[in-house]
Amino acid sequence: MLTKRYPMVQFKKDTWEIDEFDVASIFLLVGTEKAMVIDCGMGIGDLRGAIEMITDKPLIAVISHGHIDHTGNGRQFKELWIHPNDQGPAIPQSLERRRFDTSRIAQRQKGCIGAPYTMFNLYPYDINEDLREPAADEPAPVLRDLRDGQRFDLGGGRVVTAYECPGHSAGEMVFLDEATRTLFAGDAINFNLGLGACPIETALRYLRRVEALKDRYDDIYNGHHDFRPLGDPLDPECLPTIIAMCEDILKGAYAPVTEPSPWGSAMPLTRGAKGPANVAMPINPDHPAGPAGAPKRVTIQRGRNFIGFDENKIFDPKP
Repeated sequence: MLTKRYPMVQFKKDTWEIDEFDVASIFLLVGTEKAMVIDCGMGIGDLRGAIEMITDKPLIAVISHGHIDHTGNGRQFKELWIHPNDQGPAIPQSLERRRFDTSRIAQRQKGCIGAPYTMFNLYPYDINEDLREPAADEPAPVLRDLRDGQRFDLGGGRVVTAYECPGHSAGEMVFLDEATRTLFAGDAINFNLGLGACPIETALRYLRRVEALKDRYDDIYNGHHDFRPLGDPLDPECLPTIIAMCEDILKGAYAPVTEPSPWGSAMPLTRGAKGPANVAMPINPDHPAGPAGAPKRVTIQRGRNFIGFDENKIFDPKP
């Protein structure tokens, strides 16, 4: 039987953060008529079964973005709301890749918390049993187009509004719950942020819009609790620091860092172009971007904030 023993915290009225064993954060919002689940994790265990221990209300499943660690248990739901730009990858993606990424992301999370937490496997799941291929009674969900400004009425005055915030992915969305004054940000906002799906100039425009909504929310919760305790929001300086760093990128006022990767790898954060086998190549000081048009990924840091981006994708294309 698949595990339902996820760590979880009810951090506001009728609002839960479900921790998929250090891999991803899944959020459950319950109104008087319906409930909403935001993201479906990597696919460990029986997510729907765990949710049904909390509420029996009809469920709306929304996806912040289409990456592997946010759609894994999507087949437990008949339909998923996801932005059209992120509807390409399979749901779920490769089992082998999901098992590999599960261990890497958990290692990153534990590295942020530190010893003695890193020494033990504290969780009641078996990666070979609880992370699996979809069952025969789990057909592919119907994908519904999630659009900017779309509103979901859960009843009792609880209305959740979706907003586009591309950058980490082309179809990244954030969700504003004004009833609890909470913004659910997926991977759009984090202390360790990858921005590569669109130019920095575009990402900055949407991040500024999210900041402009701040009179309507008090707290931001993102899709991983690497840099915050389970059930606690991101520190409020995270978003304004991201915006300031993006502004510096546009000015060219930044210096790449080369610390080891937070994935527990010796690979530096800043690296050169990728070769034909998709293997990271050493940085060549004479040709730092590799072949013309090849990605040149760099990482910059300010305090606890890291942003990784492609130096070939800073400005919006000229009209």
